[in-house]
Amino acid sequence: MTFFQFHPNVRLRIALSFLTNILSNMILPFMSIYIARTLGTTIAGTATTISIIIALLSATLGGHYADRVGRKKMMLIGEGVALLAYAIMTFANSPLWHSAALTLIMTMISSASWGLSKPAVEAMLIDVSGPDTRKAIYRINYWSNNLAISVAGMIGGFFFSDYLFELLLAASLMSLLAFLITAFFMSETMPEADRDRTQTDQDLPAARKQQVSMLERYKEVLRDRRFVIYLLAGVLIVSVEMNLSGYIGVRIAQDIQHTPWLPGLPAAVDGLPLVGILRTENTIAVVLLSLFVGRLLKNSSDTRVMLLAMFLNVAGYSYLVFGGQPALLLLLMLVATIGEITYVPLKQAMLVQLVPDHARSSYMALSSMTNRVGIMVSGLNMIIGGFLPTGAMAVFILLTGIIGIGMMASILPSLKQEEHVRHAAL
Repeated sequence: MTFFQFHPNVRLRIALSFLTNILSNMILPFMSIYIARTLGTTIAGTATTISIIIALLSATLGGHYADRVGRKKMMLIGEGVALLAYAIMTFANSPLWHSAALTLIMTMISSASWGLSKPAVEAMLIDVSGPDTRKAIYRINYWSNNLAISVAGMIGGFFFSDYLFELLLAASLMSLLAFLITAFFMSETMPEADRDRTQTDQDLPAARKQQVSMLERYKEVLRDRRFVIYLLAGVLIVSVEMNLSGYIGVRIAQDIQHTPWLPGLPAAVDGLPLVGILRTENTIAVVLLSLFVGRLLKNSSDTRVMLLAMFLNVAGYSYLVFGGQPALLLLLMLVATIGEITYVPLKQAMLVQLVPDHARSSYMALSSMTNRVGIMVSGLNMIIGGFLPTGAMAVFILLTGIIGIGMMASILPSLKQEEHVRHAAL
C-alpha cells in the first residue's frame, strides 16, 4: 500500500508531523544549550528532567480524555498549547524583548502539548487503518520522522544561535497551520460505541466521573499483564539504544584519542567527533534503508524477524559500550540500525493486537512513554558505569536488552493463538 492510498487523516497527519518535526527539532534539542548558557547548567539539567515528567503526566491525561471526548479535540488542544508556547517563546526572543526564564517555562509547556496530543494521534492511526495497512503506515511514519530529525539537526546546528527568533516565528506559523488543518480538514475517528458510552456517562456527577473513570481506566490498563510486559520489554530494549547519548557517548569521547580507523592506517579520529559520526550514520541509515528493508522483509515471518532484529540492535549497541576500533564501531552501528529499522514498525503493529478498542488512547498514552522512560533508565547506566569497568557494563547492557527480548517473546504465543481464533471465526 502506498502513501496516497492511506486514509486522508493519516496522510495529513504524516505530512504535518514531518513539517512540525523539522521546526521543533531545529529548536527544542538545542534549548538545553541555550538554557545552560543563560541560566546555568544546573537549571538546564533540572529543566530537562521536569520536562520529561510533564510530558509523562500530560500523556496520561491526553490518553484518558482522547477516549472520552474524542481524538480530534485532544489533538486540537495539544496543538493549541504548542501554538501558545511557540508564540510566547517567539516574543520572549524577539528584538523587542528577551527573557530566558520565560523561554524555559514555554519549553516545558511545549512538552505538555506533546503529551496531550500524542495518544490521540496514535489512537487515530489505529482507528482508520486495518491489519494490512498498519505496518506500511508505521514504516512510512517512522521514516518521515527520522528524515525530519536529520534535516532539522543540520539546519538547527547552523541557524539556532544566530536566527533563534526567525526559527521560533516559523515554528509558531507552522503550529498555527497544523491547528487550522486539524480543525477544518481532519475528521473525528473515535468509534461510535465509545461515543455512545461517553454520552451515557453524562448522568454521573462531573467531578466524581472524571476522577474515578481515569483511575479505573488506568487500573484496567495496568491489570493487562501482556500489555505491561510489552511496556517493560520496550523500555529495556529502548534503553540500550539511548545509551548512545549517555554512557556510550561519554565512554567513546574519553577512551578514543587519535585512534587509527584501522590498524596501520594513518587516518585517525578522536572520540568526540566519532560520536557525532556514529549519530549521523544512524540517522542517514534510517532514512535511506527504512523503506527498502520494509519491502525486502514483507513476506517474512514477522515474529521471528522482529526478535532477530531486536537482538541485532542490542548486540550492536553492546559492542559500542566497550569497542575501541573506530571502523568496527561504524560497522556495528550499521548492524544496530538495521535491527532498529526492522523491528520498530513490527513492534508498533504488534501493539495494535494488545490494545482493546474501547481504551485505545489510554493504552497508547502509556506506550508513548516508552522512549522517555528508556532515557531515564539509560541515565542510571551513567551512574552504574562509574563503578563498573567497560567490559562489565557491556555485559550488563547486553543482558538488559536480552531480558527485554525474552519478555517480548513470552507474549507472542498468546497473540498468535488469538490471531488464529480470529481468522477461524471469519
